[in-house]
Amino acid sequence: MQDELKSLQKRLGITFVFVTHDQHEALSMADSLAVFNQGKIAQIGTPAEIYTQPKTRFVADFVGSSNLLPPTLTQSLGGPAKWASLRPETLRLDANGPIAGPVTAIRYLGAGHRISLNAHGHDIAAILPAGSALPEPGTEIRLGFAPEALHIMDEA
Repeated sequence: MQDELKSLQKRLGITFVFVTHDQHEALSMADSLAVFNQGKIAQIGTPAEIYTQPKTRFVADFVGSSNLLPPTLTQSLGGPAKWASLRPETLRLDANGPIAGPVTAIRYLGAGHRISLNAHGHDIAAILPAGSALPEPGTEIRLGFAPEALHIMDEA
């Protein structure tokens, strides 16, 4: 149905508004999208902008899974003392990574595993691809990320 609607829209050359509460559907179908919070527009942009550069904690959490980092944790990772978003799929096991803590859970996802750890009292999730060496629950691990993966949000 999604492919059919997208094909029809392109073939007819028209603009249409598609309302959905399914974030995956919105990201895959939209050329531009608006995220609403309590009846007000929280952010407008391309799907990639909304996903990788959320302006608020609400948008970061609403559109996909995100590690929401409070200002103190963001600052300890080399960023400013502001809220930040760090997507689980941008994290990797890294013996020298700045995020450290014991593994609290491991969940099989099919294409990979979701690893949860407690870093300085904050739950952090990482998505590791299938075939990755998996730590045991309780094991202390370190996670790293590319600097551009840490997105500082506009809100204080």
